[in-house]
Amino acid sequence: MNELEKLLNRIDAKELTELCQQLVRIKSVNPPGDELTIAQYAADYLRQAGLETELVAHGPKRASVLARLKGRGRKPGLLYSAHLDTVPVGAETWLHDPFSGDVADEKVWGRGSADMKGGMAVIMSVARILAQAEVPLQGDLILGLTAGEEVDSLGAMTLAARPNLGPVQAVVVTEPSSNQLFIAEKGALQIEITTHGKTAHGSMPELGRNAVMMMVALLAELDTLPIPCTPHPMLGGFSRSINTIAGGIKVNVIPDQCTAEVDMRTVPGQNHRDILARIEELIAGFRKKNPGFSAGIRILNDRPPIVTSPDDPMVHRFVEMIEQATAKRPTPQGVRYFTDAVAFVPVLKAPMIICGPGQAGLAHQPNEYVEIDKLTESARILTLAAFRLLS
Repeated sequence: MNELEKLLNRIDAKELTELCQQLVRIKSVNPPGDELTIAQYAADYLRQAGLETELVAHGPKRASVLARLKGRGRKPGLLYSAHLDTVPVGAETWLHDPFSGDVADEKVWGRGSADMKGGMAVIMSVARILAQAEVPLQGDLILGLTAGEEVDSLGAMTLAARPNLGPVQAVVVTEPSSNQLFIAEKGALQIEITTHGKTAHGSMPELGRNAVMMMVALLAELDTLPIPCTPHPMLGGFSRSINTIAGGIKVNVIPDQCTAEVDMRTVPGQNHRDILARIEELIAGFRKKNPGFSAGIRILNDRPPIVTSPDDPMVHRFVEMIEQATAKRPTPQGVRYFTDAVAFVPVLKAPMIICGPGQAGLAHQPNEYVEIDKLTESARILTLAAFRLLS
């Protein structure tokens, strides 16, 4: 039995499942962004496994983890990335308590199991296996466990700013991909629009300016506003979705303010400044037609698309490694969601690989789960990748 086979034989489905369960049980919902407890748990686990580990504080209840399994410095490192936070549970009733980490039907259930505590459990387990096996690595295996990905990538931005983080051969993000190979992600331009009116008694609407009705008219135009886009072969085209709206304080008061949030997903070739300029032009047109109209824009999130070329040698290597680990040859694809790669890749100038055990369709959904066999399969892929790239 060779060294790689011995490593792969160290993967223990029971231990990996229990680690995933424990991570799911630690609430790290964002907002508000209370990641400190899970960061401390992960840091303790990795420190005990033998990694150099640092808890990176972002505030009283927020932290990320930067851990490093040191190599001999003869090769660039390899960054494995996972985020600590989850979206809120929502109002819908779940089959299993969302923070129970229940195991049923060969799955771990709970908020964050797919997105992405399953992927976090895998890279923590892989690092532990390599450390305990005392594999003589030629480059560092680096784990970035980050706060805030679901809102602003606070943790990833903080870690990426460190001058000693790289160099790395690749940024591997274990977001849900069903262990398929994703190498492109859409950009995100998320904005808040506010319309401003004037209050009046509900029985005398002619004395006020209704901010809600201003917003209704504006959003109807915005929803069909032409946005130039050349579809990308892996990412498709531009999309927009009006996802929140709030206005008014009381049923008998004309509302003087209304806010709406718009989520736009972009592809290479689109310029976010140009898109914003078109929306500003739309608002200016409303003002010209109606001097009482007033609206403004605030940027909530501005992330460019990230694409690794299908011809990049690292993509070819991951195709081969995934095929070796799963007996299935993947076809590189793109995803509509964004990841912390948007923080790491521009700084580290390294190719992006997205490969994780969860199903992308379960992210942010009720009754979220990750399949146990996908956890172990992911551990095989990422153990193999670390061994091949760093030995």
